[in-house]
Amino acid sequence: MRDDLTILFVLLLGLALALAFRRLRALESRVRSLEAQARRTPAATDEREQGGPLLTPAAASRWPLARSDDEVRPEESGPPARPSTPALPVLRQAMRRAMDWLRANWIYPVAGTALIMAAIYLVQYSIEKGLLSPAARIALAVVLGTALIAGAEALRRRWGDGETGARLVPATLAGAGVVALFAAVLAAFHLYAMLGQIGAFAALAAIAAFAMALGWVHGPLLAAIGVIGGCAAPFLLGGGSAPGAPIFGYFLILSLLGQGIDGYRRWGWVSILAVLLPLGGGWLMAQAGGPGWALAAMALGIAVLALALPGGTLIPQAEGPMPHRWRQARPSLAVLAGTLAVLGALLAILSAVRSPESLMAIGIFAVILPIWTRRAPAFASLALPVAAAIPVAVGVSLMTTPLFLSFVLNAKTWSVVTTLTLSVLAGAAMLWRSEDNPAQRSYWGILAIVTPGATAIAIELFWRPLTLLPLLWPFAVMAHAGAASAVAIWAARRDQGQGARLGAALVGTYTMIALAMTLLISEAALSMALAVLLVSAGAMDRRFNLPALGWVMGLGALALGWRLMLVPGLGPLLDGEVSTLDVWLTFVAVLAGPLAALALIRSLTPHPARDWGRVVAETTLSASVPVVLMVIFGRFLDGISAHAGLGIEASVLIAMAWVQAERAERLSSSRAMLLVRRILCWGLGIAAAFCLWVGAVILSPVVGFGSSVSGWPILNDLALAYGAPALLLWWTFRKQGGKRGLLGRLTALALLGIWIATVIRHLWHGSAGMTLDAGFLQGELYAYTLALLAAGAVAMAVALRTGRHMIRVAGLALIGVAAAKAFLIDASGLSGLMRVGAFLGLGLSLVALAWLNAWVTARMPKREPKIAQPD
Repeated sequence: MRDDLTILFVLLLGLALALAFRRLRALESRVRSLEAQARRTPAATDEREQGGPLLTPAAASRWPLARSDDEVRPEESGPPARPSTPALPVLRQAMRRAMDWLRANWIYPVAGTALIMAAIYLVQYSIEKGLLSPAARIALAVVLGTALIAGAEALRRRWGDGETGARLVPATLAGAGVVALFAAVLAAFHLYAMLGQIGAFAALAAIAAFAMALGWVHGPLLAAIGVIGGCAAPFLLGGGSAPGAPIFGYFLILSLLGQGIDGYRRWGWVSILAVLLPLGGGWLMAQAGGPGWALAAMALGIAVLALALPGGTLIPQAEGPMPHRWRQARPSLAVLAGTLAVLGALLAILSAVRSPESLMAIGIFAVILPIWTRRAPAFASLALPVAAAIPVAVGVSLMTTPLFLSFVLNAKTWSVVTTLTLSVLAGAAMLWRSEDNPAQRSYWGILAIVTPGATAIAIELFWRPLTLLPLLWPFAVMAHAGAASAVAIWAARRDQGQGARLGAALVGTYTMIALAMTLLISEAALSMALAVLLVSAGAMDRRFNLPALGWVMGLGALALGWRLMLVPGLGPLLDGEVSTLDVWLTFVAVLAGPLAALALIRSLTPHPARDWGRVVAETTLSASVPVVLMVIFGRFLDGISAHAGLGIEASVLIAMAWVQAERAERLSSSRAMLLVRRILCWGLGIAAAFCLWVGAVILSPVVGFGSSVSGWPILNDLALAYGAPALLLWWTFRKQGGKRGLLGRLTALALLGIWIATVIRHLWHGSAGMTLDAGFLQGELYAYTLALLAAGAVAMAVALRTGRHMIRVAGLALIGVAAAKAFLIDASGLSGLMRVGAFLGLGLSLVALAWLNAWVTARMPKREPKIAQPD
């Protein structure tokens, strides 16, 4: 019943189309008669001679006349737009034009789609019912497609061709015929095996060439129907087995068809369809089990074609605004199509192609792109995502290739060296491009050095090939360092000892030398080597004025900070895994390296790269000083307790959060980097607060869950648990105003109070009896009172120095708390002369502090009363 209804629907649709064609012919003849009558009208003739409108304003508003892109809009005849106003995005304009076209001509795509579905379901119906032989079914589809194309050509010669109105009918019929022919070839190949791979490809290529010829005369609708229907055909007529490699070649032919049509007729949006739809279809086929290498080859073919064909040339020659400047200037649709093709190809390869095929494909593309786009400056910015995709592919390979490290590196160790070699060749092509294009010399020169360097670092971070290639991998890295040094010598001669190419080459040389030393020498020696690298970079910058070496200084400082705090980190430095000599060598490297480099560039002129390296080195050095001091103090203790370990971890997190806050404030970065640094600052701060809370509440030595105190009186691990974080927190918020700064300083004072209180309890009870269950001794209570009085006196001194009345009030409050504690708590355990002496000492102390308060108040600046402002 369902199949019969389908046939009935197809027949009714054909009858409706025939009636519609007849009605359209009648309307066309009527329009022609009206035009002839209008030519004979004198008013219309006068208006036409004077350039007046043929339609009234109301009619013009209801029926807007179609015009070409070369005509000038009314708003374009006025004054030019301001340069600061961004142009309307290209995609939004293209979408608006497409929607306008669909509102006026929606019936034609629907009709073409119905014809395509009729052909497909007719073949499906014959298969299900067994009415025809396989050869007859294919012949029926071919006859149907040929008939549609022949009818379309006859109508075109009768009515003409165009992009609007009834002249779209020939393009609709021809597009449906082309899709029917594609479907016939695919059915003969997939369903009945009537054609081999060579025959199927030959037939598809012939149909593609024929459809391209039709598209030249029938307009963009034919091209759109052909591309959309051709991409949908494999999914509608596909078999049950996994897709083979020829299907990816089929998508490549469809893309060639669409881009070739657009290269001749220059519609623009056809190329975008011909890029995105085949890439999406190929990606779906790869997800269904198709070979990854075929998807990679197809994606690269589409990307290479899209850089040239949409612009109407066989070699890329696109000019004008680059894609990343779309807010300032509108790129052409040809540039947009090429950009979407490159980005789509990279995304498809990274997400669906396994290694090493993905690495080979992206590496080859990175080598080809600078040479292929030599005469197309509008595509220069695309080299950056292609180059960045190589190290990204190295990291993504761990997800797209299961057991990559255990299998591929054992069976295909060549992939490591091949990947690095392709990145070096890509860098050589970019270096050649920098010599070929002086206007973009800095961009191509920096990218030529960064691409192989980032690839080598990614290979070491993600693959760890040293265990399988103990000799070859360090040799390859050192060879890379030698190549970078050779480029530096060449750039020094070509650029008279200056320029970004020389600086980038020196940065690459230093980076590869540091990576090679990481592979060959010990941990402490590596830290010393990094420090020497920083100092030598600063010295060369001072001697030859090479500000690009600021990147070396900044990256080297980051590496030293990373090694101190994270890898290998504080654990081996504290627990004795590292020898004493290596520990002190590490400390000297971490502190002396950035300090000496900063001293060398102190008097040099400002430069963005140099300033970035200076800020990074200064913040890293400032954060490393307290960490080094804590590690030195911790090594003199017998062991690190739980509360001390949490205090050290919190101190490191506070230092790292301060580093991110300082860099966010001092470095003029993009909004994205500013947001990243602020998020890191808040995240590290929250982690530090959690560590401090756990160490002060849950794992404190005064509660049952805490561990005993290690060390001597006063000089023990309580200083690491509470004292060091308190001082570091106070130093971090010392200059910050507002509620955030006040909260940070109050938190630091609270931690300092906890440290003093726990030190006093350790003095009276020792490390074994610090829990609250042991009670309080009388001398311990008096020690707390004296600590409060001392804190009040210190607050008075600080108030006198800073002139802040709130600190003086806080000091008086501390003195009041001490007095209340003495009267209410301390005196209850005393009797006789001890009580007399205690109160005598307390009274004299309060008198002295009262005199101090009066003395401080007299010498502090007077606060002027606030005067109400008149309304």
